[in-house]
Amino acid sequence: MSKSFNLSLVIKGIVIAAVLAFIFSAGFGILLALTSLPESDMASTVIFSASIFIAAILTSYQAGTKGLYYGLAIGFGFVIVLLLVSFILTENTLWLRVGEKSVFAFLAGGIGGIIGVVFKR
Repeated sequence: MSKSFNLSLVIKGIVIAAVLAFIFSAGFGILLALTSLPESDMASTVIFSASIFIAAILTSYQAGTKGLYYGLAIGFGFVIVLLLVSFILTENTLWLRVGEKSVFAFLAGGIGGIIGVVFKR
């Protein structure tokens, strides 16, 4: 029994990833303000990847099938959203960083999607 690909689940997953990224970023910002932790690019990559990973798990669990597709779609959609926001808010885009974030987004989304389908209901 094959279920069709549900685009509304992907959009929901992208929104979940965005909300999680905002919450994780705010928490990290508070930690930076209250402690002497150094700010680094690695922290933003971890926040970005963790948000997509969790959103992919939740979305593919809800879909019950095609977890890899859902995870990759969420990763791709989130990168597109970040590119749009980046073009609106900044004048220059570092394409090497975009490529790096895209690789992390696809890995986190794909792995999260597979894990979400494997969970028992």
